[in-house]
Amino acid sequence: MKRAYSLCPLYLTFCPLLVAPALAQPEIEPHSFDPVTVTGTRAPTDLSRAPLIIDIIERDDAVLATASRVEDILSRQPGLHVAGQGRRNGQTLSLRGFGREGVLVRLDGVRQDISTGHIGNFFLDPALIQNVQIARGALSSIYGSNAMGGVVSFNSVDADDLLAPGEESGVRLSVGGASASDELRGSLTAFGRRDTSSGRVDGLLSIGRSKSGDIRRAGGEMADEDASLNSLLLKGGWQPDDDQRVFVSWQHYDEHTTQPANPQQRSTDASNPLRDRDVQSNNVQLGHRWQPDAATEITSRLTFSQQDIDEPRASRTLEHAGLQSDGYHRMEHGWLSQTLVFGAELEQARQRPEGDANGFPHANIDTQAAYLDTTLTAGRYLTEGGAGAFDIGLGARYDRYDATGQGEANSVHDQISPRFRVAWRPDDALMLFTGYAEAFRAPSLSELYANERHFAGFCAGPFFCTPDNYWIPNPDLVPETSHTWESGVVWHQGDWQVRASYFDTRANDFIDTQVDIMAGTTQAVNVQRAQLWGYDARVFWQPSAFSFLTSFAGLSEVSGKDRDTSAPLGNQTPLEATLGSDIALYNGNVRLGWQGRFARNFDKQGDDERLPGYGLHDVHLAWRLTPAIDTSLRLANLGDKVWYRPDGSLGDGRSLFATLNWQW
Repeated sequence: MKRAYSLCPLYLTFCPLLVAPALAQPEIEPHSFDPVTVTGTRAPTDLSRAPLIIDIIERDDAVLATASRVEDILSRQPGLHVAGQGRRNGQTLSLRGFGREGVLVRLDGVRQDISTGHIGNFFLDPALIQNVQIARGALSSIYGSNAMGGVVSFNSVDADDLLAPGEESGVRLSVGGASASDELRGSLTAFGRRDTSSGRVDGLLSIGRSKSGDIRRAGGEMADEDASLNSLLLKGGWQPDDDQRVFVSWQHYDEHTTQPANPQQRSTDASNPLRDRDVQSNNVQLGHRWQPDAATEITSRLTFSQQDIDEPRASRTLEHAGLQSDGYHRMEHGWLSQTLVFGAELEQARQRPEGDANGFPHANIDTQAAYLDTTLTAGRYLTEGGAGAFDIGLGARYDRYDATGQGEANSVHDQISPRFRVAWRPDDALMLFTGYAEAFRAPSLSELYANERHFAGFCAGPFFCTPDNYWIPNPDLVPETSHTWESGVVWHQGDWQVRASYFDTRANDFIDTQVDIMAGTTQAVNVQRAQLWGYDARVFWQPSAFSFLTSFAGLSEVSGKDRDTSAPLGNQTPLEATLGSDIALYNGNVRLGWQGRFARNFDKQGDDERLPGYGLHDVHLAWRLTPAIDTSLRLANLGDKVWYRPDGSLGDGRSLFATLNWQW
């Protein structure tokens, strides 16, 4: 396919800027670990007190600041792999041994779980994202179905994120691109806030456009694609008093592509021909937040999302309508502190296929859920004459779903997902924790009710032919379930912070697809019993004597086996180490950094093939030239290393990412 165009104009735009002098800015603050509302806890939590591994990618991080695809944001996270060939709508995640169906993806609090063949479930423009939170572990006790390996939450930008103290309005123009896909992109954002007689109002409107061509993979291999993306974010809020806020938002994603029928495969041939594909996604929500004080918050929202995938002779539409309410409340009982986290959800999902849509039946699923989690804190530190402070957490969530398919029996199941954890803090610097959690994944509507042709028959010779292959519905599928023990340590002292944990998961009733070539059938069935185990570790260092320097390291490994046959199983990941360092110069106006990701050789998933290890290096530069202009550059896979993901797919190749922002 044709390349879209050259990035030379973009380079010429940046070259004169890079020789401009940096103006002095206030000295940067040291890295802190203040309380934030984090995925996995549902409440503002100091990360030194969170009994799980959480990674947060902020908007000013070079990875997110220059990203155009989900792969660009997440591909350097230890233990987290993005499948696909760089095409936006062909990307899926694997985390802690679970694939796309076992990792919950949320966008502004709304689950993104369309399941249709080889199309992924990421329909978002990274230019609109404020931060990404990655919580690892079994989290169905508060998030329900799919949260078996973890939860990845994308949160969009709002006016307060862009306005400086004292400002009431602004406009931000961003241009950027990526050399590996010859992509050029731009966005224009207007935002503001104002105090009125009826309260504070704020709003943001952002429109974006990008165009790209064939995607260069590691070593120079090309993945065919022509793509254009239009995006829109509209958000607004009204705060009549200090306790309440009403908010509304609309995110629109519209991508037009020419790409292979299976976008997760790099090559194109007769079995994977090029086709035109239009993907539209809309996420709308209306909500109310009540926060009478720092100890209490309840957020309720009415949500609607729709994904449309249109191809020649086929289209697929998934619609979600839901109502959810989540909150927390902290109480003091003298010597005992208590934090309650609670919520309830109602949701209906509807699939609507048209034409020759494959593996996407006409079906509905209704879900009702409620959860309650409490954490009790008591005790005194050893230095105060006590036995240490203890945190004891206990929670559970109840989910019930009722699925219906045309002409097929209903599939009705309920599930209780409990969670227990205990942490001991001998002093303020150290925490040891352990816990048990159960999680589940409900079968998708496609797995329950698909009944159309899967693929055409073929002849391997003049005397050997196979029939057409058809999906067979299986409304008797039961949910996948898992039981996980996880233990770890958190330590922070002076310039250092360490977080590490080890987990052991026993999973039952994996849903697998069985294809019988001679019988001409394909059916989803419950099969294996698996064991998944591994560890995650993080180390952060910011020396007080050199506050301009920040360094980090991450380590992760996931192993898995069938508990009946001991055969390798699950989305295993090799031993991986992530290292990096950032240096801030000129009072923080210039930031230089390096990040490396290293893995030893490993077995390809589902195959005896041994894949080589790899060492990938990225470098980045962020420069605030004036208070109004800043730029970010990132050169990924500096050595253009040929490397493979655990599923055997070719990794991303060398690419220069660039972004220029002008705000006034």
